[in-house]
Amino acid sequence: MPEQVGDRIRKARRRCGLSGAELSRRLNIDRQHLYAIEHGKIKDPGVLLVAKITEVLDVSADYLLSGRLEPRRPYAELDEIEYEPAEADLVPA
Repeated sequence: MPEQVGDRIRKARRRCGLSGAELSRRLNIDRQHLYAIEHGKIKDPGVLLVAKITEVLDVSADYLLSGRLEPRRPYAELDEIEYEPAEADLVPA
């Protein structure tokens, strides 16, 4: 079975040496809620909780959500992309 978000959260938590009780305290959620996330009963923990988890465990959201260790594009490259609006985006003057 492919690794899920909860599996990666559990791995990162253990790598940081945190118990489930300690991580749930730092995230301000019930221990049972964290258990449900880590064991795949809750598949989508929500963007705000993922953001908190990334801060506490010092991992990227990219890693938690997809398993990628590196972002798809270096952030510097994003500034270099020229945006050409679609016709539907244009507002008549």
